[in-house]
Amino acid sequence: MKLKKILAAFLFAGIAGAVYSVDSNQIAQAKAALKVQLSSINESLIQEFEVILPGANSLSGIQPDAFIGKVFPSPLPHLSVGVNASVTPVKAGFVSDNMKAVSGAVTSALKSTGAISESESFSFDFQFPDTLPYPAASVSARVGGFVLPFDIGLWGVTTGSVFHNKSIGNSPVLDFEYTALGADVRYAILEGNGIFPKVSIGAGYQFVRQNIGISFSKGFTIQSGFQDEDGTPISGNAKIDSGFNLKIDTHTFFGQIQVSKTFLIVTPYLGLKALFTTASCGYDWKYESYLENTKINALSDKASKNYIRTYSEVGIQTQIFGGVSLNLAFFQTCLNAAYNFSSQMFTGSLGVNFKL
Repeated sequence: MKLKKILAAFLFAGIAGAVYSVDSNQIAQAKAALKVQLSSINESLIQEFEVILPGANSLSGIQPDAFIGKVFPSPLPHLSVGVNASVTPVKAGFVSDNMKAVSGAVTSALKSTGAISESESFSFDFQFPDTLPYPAASVSARVGGFVLPFDIGLWGVTTGSVFHNKSIGNSPVLDFEYTALGADVRYAILEGNGIFPKVSIGAGYQFVRQNIGISFSKGFTIQSGFQDEDGTPISGNAKIDSGFNLKIDTHTFFGQIQVSKTFLIVTPYLGLKALFTTASCGYDWKYESYLENTKINALSDKASKNYIRTYSEVGIQTQIFGGVSLNLAFFQTCLNAAYNFSSQMFTGSLGVNFKL
């Protein structure tokens, strides 16, 4: 995985501060090179989420029974309604160590240009755990088929949009939007009885939208000798407002096979799934430097891009999933897990279903 590029997205404001020169052509060249680097970082980060999102949300709408029965003919309706919450651990312990290393490199660059004094340093105080948990959730409903042995499931959840467009104080601000919707159809090739398990094959579609925004401010001191693009000497206490937004919409079609068997009040199950994903992606980033509330154009820039990634670019993911449910009266408490062979990530979830 390319997660090492994630931290660079946090550091671009500091790198921007290293663009020091009395030559406006050199400043322009440095900003152009930085723009290419920042755009590459954002695209690499998006590629990480393209892999994470389909797998991390694949347990949404899960039903332990491989087939819940037919609505007609039947003495009772076959219906299941529930909620499910899952977590996918993403390794990220290297971020803190690399943050310190790159902060040191940025400090050295600023000192060598004379933008900061020898006694100063330019660092970011981000602390990351060894593992970052990626959460997902859903509200689901499933109804049995009519006459034929199939069932249909629907699930979804959304947080709405909660984005900021400006840095706030000197602390990082993380904002996001999460939306997940899905539907599938399962056909029972074995309806199950006292001897045989339930076995179904199915296909479905899942949409996941993940928008992430990070913004922060950082102060530093520009030493005398630095010149803006118009040749104006600049020195004094300065501030960089910086941030970026990532926007990823994944469209995943999947096929699956599932088997389950109920023993008294316990239903274990196991399944295999193949996921085919395309992604609509976009990002924008900016850094703006100010000296006494006056913008420094030489240390400011922004960019944005929208594009589409195809099935062949995102790749096909294969997954094994399974779990067990405890069935008491009309309620199922479900423990579920999945392993994605493509991303090599585990996902675990807990769900509660009301089932007739």
